[in-house]
Amino acid sequence: MALGRSLDRRRNSIHPLPWLLAAVLLWAPVPFASIREKHQALLAVAAFAALALAALLARRRRELGAHALGPAAALAGVAGLAGLQLVLPPAGAVAQLHSWAREPGSPPDEALETAAGFALNPTAVGWSAMAWLAAAALLVAAATAGRSRDHRRLLGAALLASALFQVIFGAQHLARRSTSIWGREVPNSPDRLRGTFVNPDHCATFLLLALAATFAWGWWALRRARQVEAAERKVLLLAPPMLAWLTLFAGLAFTGSRSALAAALATTVLQGALAAAAARRWRVSVSGLLAAGVGLGFVAMVGLQQGLGRWLATSPYEVTWNIRLGVYRASFELWQRAPWLGFGLGSFRDAFALVSPPGLPASFWDAHNQYLELLVTGGLAALALVAAAAGLAVASLSRVLRRGTRSEDRAAGLAGLGAVAAMAIHSFFDFGLSMPANAAAFVTLVGGALGARTDRADGEKRNNGASQSPAGG
Repeated sequence: MALGRSLDRRRNSIHPLPWLLAAVLLWAPVPFASIREKHQALLAVAAFAALALAALLARRRRELGAHALGPAAALAGVAGLAGLQLVLPPAGAVAQLHSWAREPGSPPDEALETAAGFALNPTAVGWSAMAWLAAAALLVAAATAGRSRDHRRLLGAALLASALFQVIFGAQHLARRSTSIWGREVPNSPDRLRGTFVNPDHCATFLLLALAATFAWGWWALRRARQVEAAERKVLLLAPPMLAWLTLFAGLAFTGSRSALAAALATTVLQGALAAAAARRWRVSVSGLLAAGVGLGFVAMVGLQQGLGRWLATSPYEVTWNIRLGVYRASFELWQRAPWLGFGLGSFRDAFALVSPPGLPASFWDAHNQYLELLVTGGLAALALVAAAAGLAVASLSRVLRRGTRSEDRAAGLAGLGAVAAMAIHSFFDFGLSMPANAAAFVTLVGGALGARTDRADGEKRNNGASQSPAGG
């Protein structure tokens, strides 16, 4: 039995699937967050190759994707919706319905007629369909790899290394006040850390994901440290996740993203509460508050003005918020014109031109709200599919956190739930998941957590039965 387990672990350690997923996590953010079409195509090829490798790795059908098949099917459904948009342009369908319902002789709705009869940007819809399919493939592949804790460790190490690279690379450019990335001049302020991302807010999205995973690592290390007596071993267990978390938190603060910093604080507090509920030790719930306080204190010590200055200076009447509210109102009005299927996935800028306020800065050609943007481009159908994927994932991750076989499995569930919470909060104020690198990291992290084993209850029964049988005999 021991020899068989050893051979299985050796065979799993050399399987190419986790190494391919780790390579995706390391590479995807480097070429400007993979926003160019050639990099998006390469990322999609890697996702579909990972799915093929996952099918080869799964020895039984139920091991393919573990608990990720439901959420992945919902994501694939969004891609199917994109195909429907190409065949049956939703704006045209809505315009036709309005023409049937219009009173004879009444004037037509000019805005609807303008958008009727064709997909606003068929190319963008096609690329979006491929991106949603790639996300579904990565989710299943990561969940298949996540069945092995060694594979999850590799994926976690790759995500952490990639995020730390963003902080170090961005800090070097920030110190020089450089306005270039890889030798190319890019817009945006040189006073904000952005790594290899054009927009610092999108770099903050990537760091948010790593921050949630690192908090879970620290929670697991704290549980292990309680089981050892040697002080040096306690330090070796606790120091790496604590230092990594503080570094990532400081990097996130230096991006100047106010919404990401708020999401990081809220997610940290929530993860502390979830960890306490899972362990049924309510004193643990203060760990999130303590970590958030230590993180803010560390940032203030390193550089208060540069790290927190933009956040502290925010005013309710700030001009950017006034612009955002105008964009939100215009987006909501636009969604009402095609409420069920939207104007075409990936076509927000094309559709927003129908209602765009005059003089709007180019940086606000996106909704700065992932939910509104999804409503405009995919309608209620797309939002319902994404909500179903999120609901199924959260339910499975909660089960992993409660019933994981090992504490490391439960930590994976805590990381996945933290990532979902962080993206759910941050998406109210930004569109970071529109970046291919961020989307790939998100689904890989959540997928790896979904793959964690959840047979702790059965294992405890077997162990209790084994321990009681000699006494009974």
